[in-house]
Amino acid sequence: MRSRRARSSGHPGEGRPLAAAQVRRRPALIGRIHPATKLDSFQKSGYRRRVTPDFETQLRSVSLRVTRPRMAVLAALRDHPHVDTDEVIALVRMDNPTVSHQTVYDVLRALTTAGLVRRIQPTGGPARYESRVGDNHHHIVCRSCGAIADVDCAVGRAPCLTASDDHGFVVDEAEVVYRGTCPDCKKSDAPSALHHVKGSR
Repeated sequence: MRSRRARSSGHPGEGRPLAAAQVRRRPALIGRIHPATKLDSFQKSGYRRRVTPDFETQLRSVSLRVTRPRMAVLAALRDHPHVDTDEVIALVRMDNPTVSHQTVYDVLRALTTAGLVRRIQPTGGPARYESRVGDNHHHIVCRSCGAIADVDCAVGRAPCLTASDDHGFVVDEAEVVYRGTCPDCKKSDAPSALHHVKGSR
């Protein structure tokens, strides 16, 4: 997972961190969506609410044409951060059933290149996408189920970009990953662990 310094090319809205309130509203572990139930989960989450005009502004600010697939992908990532490509396709097809896989791939590539979307790829898992860009945040990954949550740096604006010895490099990117067990997996593991302890007596 990558963390970059916020960059600005002079376009309004580009490289601008999201407000803290927006971050807090995000489901912390939305990345855990089983393929067999993801559409039902997406429908219950209220994905079909109106796409905001702000997406048009974002696209135009980086010289990208405003298209329905691009708007749909941005909406999907706004409501469901840390989803993989198949999950993005499922989300987009809820309102645009004729959109092809290739179109979604192309949109994700264009949005990532333009800096509107961030691509992360935890070790051993598929690439995932999020629309929170332009700030210095990292991720925590569950070893058991692969759930992902955002983690802000605790001190300073970008302390992870301050190396103890940069060897003369100009540092503009750092990779930080935290790994552990998410609350759900911890709860599900507790009964089996207790049974194991009792059985060993």
